[in-house]
Amino acid sequence: MLRKRSGEQRGPLDVSTSIGGDESRKQGLRAAGRFLGVALALVGLAACSISPGASAPLPTFPVSAEPLPSATSGTAAANLTCGGGRTFPRSGLDAPTGAENAAGPEFDALRASLAKFGPEFPGSAAWTWRLAGRDATSAIFLARTNSSGQPGWVSIEVVKDADEWKPSGMGQCEPLVVLSADFGPATWALDPTFPAPGPASTELHILVWGTTCSSGLPATGRISAPDIEYTPETVTITIDVRPLSGVQTCQGVPGTPATVRLAEPFGARTLLDGGRVPAAPPSPAF
Repeated sequence: MLRKRSGEQRGPLDVSTSIGGDESRKQGLRAAGRFLGVALALVGLAACSISPGASAPLPTFPVSAEPLPSATSGTAAANLTCGGGRTFPRSGLDAPTGAENAAGPEFDALRASLAKFGPEFPGSAAWTWRLAGRDATSAIFLARTNSSGQPGWVSIEVVKDADEWKPSGMGQCEPLVVLSADFGPATWALDPTFPAPGPASTELHILVWGTTCSSGLPATGRISAPDIEYTPETVTITIDVRPLSGVQTCQGVPGTPATVRLAEPFGARTLLDGGRVPAAPPSPAF
């Protein structure tokens, strides 16, 4: 911008022009510097405002209800999780029991886990374990329990460190459905500010909660397409939420409002949350 082009008329900011001695040249240079600084600042602001790939700010509460995409049908191929991000196939719930007596390094790590963590779980000595899922670096074992008189699951995870399998952790497990690798489990409930669905209803007003930390932000824009299964007696809806990247704080949040379109009238059927195993009536956050 400050270079002289052939045949161009020299203007007041053309520092190659002699306009009357050293002082005049100094004044010209100072003026050019001020002009260039302002110009660069304006260019920088403009570049920031239109930066390619810049992310829009995340929404904050309150938010309007989000119409969810058309329903899919993917729960048959979905995996399960006990939390923590590790998943295992649904068939893992029906894997053979007796893993505590099996041979192999991962089973040795299972027994080491029972010796290390088992005393914290009364009755664990009588449980029998199944290998629910395994890959090259980790494995998850499940045991069916009757803790507090209610049937449930306990999980043990073991990991491979270099060439050795080691205990990783043990805890209660409520299996939750993960529809795809892009999403994490969620729960949902009917929005109480709307009337309950009637026989002719083809739209549901719901509230959605993800199970991962979100720094108090709503799930708007991160809710999956619903997976809906219709039977003569039930309508089962499974919904997931895409986790936020990076470190997030954990705090209670209101449910994120959303609307679900049904392919057929609701009728007199029972509504179920398919994100839980087994499917259960929808309820607020875990």
